[in-house]
Amino acid sequence: MSLEIDNISLSSEEKLIVEQNLSADVAKLALQLKPKPNVRPEVILRQVDGYQHMKTKCPTWAENPSIVFPRKISLEQCSSQATAEYKAALCMGESLVDLTGGMGVDFSFMSRNFTKATYVEMNEELCAISTHNFKALGLDNVNTISTTAEEYLNSMDGRVSCIMIDPARRDGVGRKTVKISDCTPDLTLICDSLLEKADKVIVKLSPMLDISEAITTLKGVSEIHILSVNGECKELLLILTPTSSLPLSLLPIHTVNLLKDGQRESLTFTPNEEKSAFSRFAITPRMYLYEPNASILKAGAFRTVSTRYEELYKLHVNTHLYTSDEIIPDFPGRKFEVCSWSTLTQGDLQILLRNIKKANLSVRNFPMTVEKLRAKLKIQEGGDVYLFAVTLSDGKKVILRCKKI
Repeated sequence: MSLEIDNISLSSEEKLIVEQNLSADVAKLALQLKPKPNVRPEVILRQVDGYQHMKTKCPTWAENPSIVFPRKISLEQCSSQATAEYKAALCMGESLVDLTGGMGVDFSFMSRNFTKATYVEMNEELCAISTHNFKALGLDNVNTISTTAEEYLNSMDGRVSCIMIDPARRDGVGRKTVKISDCTPDLTLICDSLLEKADKVIVKLSPMLDISEAITTLKGVSEIHILSVNGECKELLLILTPTSSLPLSLLPIHTVNLLKDGQRESLTFTPNEEKSAFSRFAITPRMYLYEPNASILKAGAFRTVSTRYEELYKLHVNTHLYTSDEIIPDFPGRKFEVCSWSTLTQGDLQILLRNIKKANLSVRNFPMTVEKLRAKLKIQEGGDVYLFAVTLSDGKKVILRCKKI
C-alpha cells in the first residue's frame, strides 16, 4: 500500500467514502472498493484503518478530518495521546528537536510548549505525511526535515532547550530489540553529543529494558519515569541533563499509571529509599488484597510500597501482593476484597470453588503455571471471580478467592 508523497491530501470523493465507512470492516471494504478517478482504494483503506486504530489511542488526531494516517506499523509504534501529554508536561522552552519523529504524536503535543520545534524523520514518506498533519493540527511553529538522527545532530549549531529521541527498537529483519546498544540510533555512541547540544534530553525506551542497565549505560541521567496506561507498562523515559551529578542511589524514579478517566496513580522513590525500606508480613491474608500497578512492579518498589502505606502487610518477600484489614482507597494498583481462601487440599478446594465455572486466575510466587493450574482446577477464563495462587510468608501455598473493588 503506497501513498504518493506529492499528493497527500484526500480528494473530496475519498473523504466522503472514508466518512461513510469509519466503522466498516476493513477487510470487507477492501473487496468492495474499485479504483477510479479521484478514488484510491489503498488510501481510503489506510484512512479507515487509521481512524479505527487511533480513535481511542489518540482522539485529537482521529477526530481531525484532515489528518492523513501513515502505514500500520507507524500506527502501532506511535505514542498514545495520554503518554504524549505526559511527556509534554516534562518540557518547555525556546526550542525543541525531535530526532526520531515517527508518526509525530509526541512531537505534536510537546511542540506546543516551545517557541520553535524541529521534527526529524529519516523516512521521506512519513516525514511528508507528518508535515501535512502538523499543518492540519494548526502547528505553525514547526519545521520538518527528512534525514537521520545522527546527521541532523552533527549539523546542529548551538544548543536547544530540549531534544527528544525514541530509538527504533527493531533490528534489520524486524525483530524487536530492547538493549540500548541494539537500537537505532545507538545512544551509547551519541550520548555525549546529545548532552552537548541540549539543556535536557528525553529518551524513550522499551519498558522491557532493564532500568539498571539504562542508568549505568547512559551519562547524565537525572530522572526516570515509568509510564503505564490502564495498568499496562508502555514506556521507560530517561531525563538526561548535562549538569546532573546525582549518584544512582538518589535518582528519583517516578512510577505513573495513567487511567481512563484522566486520573493517575503516582509513586516516586529513590533506589536508596527502596533499599532502606522494610515490609511487614502477614501470617494469613486479611480482608483486602492489593496488586501494585505495572509501573511499580517494573521499578521494583516492593518495600517502598509497604513503607508508604503503613496499614499494608506483604504476603511473602517474593509474593508482590499486599493485604490489609481496612480498605486503602488510594492504593496505586488493583484492589480486591478477599472473600475466602484455601489450601491446595482437595476438600478445601471443593469448598473454595463451589459454583465457580469461570474465574480470572493469576499465580504469584507459585510453583505452577496458570495453564496447568487452570487445568487442575477445571475452570474457564473470565467472569467476576478473581483467584490468586500465592505463597504466604510461612511458605504455605494457598489460593485466594477475591472480588475486584
